[in-house]
Amino acid sequence: MVSVFPEFFNYSQLAPFILRVALALVLAQTAFLSEVKSPDKKEKIIGIIKILSAVFILIGMLTQVAAMIIAILILFKAVDAKIKKIVIAPERKLLDSLIFAVSISLILLGPGLFSIDLPL
Repeated sequence: MVSVFPEFFNYSQLAPFILRVALALVLAQTAFLSEVKSPDKKEKIIGIIKILSAVFILIGMLTQVAAMIIAILILFKAVDAKIKKIVIAPERKLLDSLIFAVSISLILLGPGLFSIDLPL
């Protein structure tokens, strides 16, 4: 099928950059508000890992590794909630699903423009 705007293919590396910045900002905010402020030590450690991953994703350093860590943490959180039968708010499920989807896309697409680990 013919593309409607083929000239936009020149900017194909811009999309992962936009996803990377959005993911890093949302991830840092949600991790700080929900996990770092938690009294549970395990939750604090997970929150710190998420914030460090958000920093790596934001600057574009080891982006695919950091996105993989985030995707695994989100997946384990969902499985753990299902096993323990913990009720999670629908908004939080939706947000976690979006974070998971953007993380998977960054794993597959790479870091995009303005990153330290730009592919050669």
